[in-house]
Amino acid sequence: MRNRDRHSKHRGNNWKNSSRNENGTYANNSSSQQKKHFVPPKAVTAEQIRHDEEAIRAFKSENRPLCAHCGQPITDMASALALQNGNPIHFDCALEILDGQEKLGEGEKISYIVQGRFGVVYFPNAHDVKHFVIRKIIEWEDKEHRLPWRDEMSELYSHVK
Repeated sequence: MRNRDRHSKHRGNNWKNSSRNENGTYANNSSSQQKKHFVPPKAVTAEQIRHDEEAIRAFKSENRPLCAHCGQPITDMASALALQNGNPIHFDCALEILDGQEKLGEGEKISYIVQGRFGVVYFPNAHDVKHFVIRKIIEWEDKEHRLPWRDEMSELYSHVK
């Protein structure tokens, strides 16, 4: 009777042990062959990280557009939103504009919901923020229109190693 692996369904015809010899070692495994050593990929050096961070800081300091609503520089472009003409504004300025446009009822609040949209959200219980109803969706930014200042910013971050 042959030596069979007790875990094998095919009793000795498994891909794991089909090339093993009687000693349980692989047939092509000889002492003259060297084991291949793992060579890790080149790591990013601390200097490269500093260089990339400096490039991002330089880009941010050179490209601080003014908010079209309040006139102050926008320091966090990642959270900036665009007006209908494409000019960036602060996220808080967009909330301020919507607060002036929307009449909110008892238990309602304006919240950012995703993808350039806000919503008038109703909370039945003011202390329970997990349960709410979106009463109105406000399309702030057009999903189909790509903004050049967003493309430039995302391109810079995608080139960082």
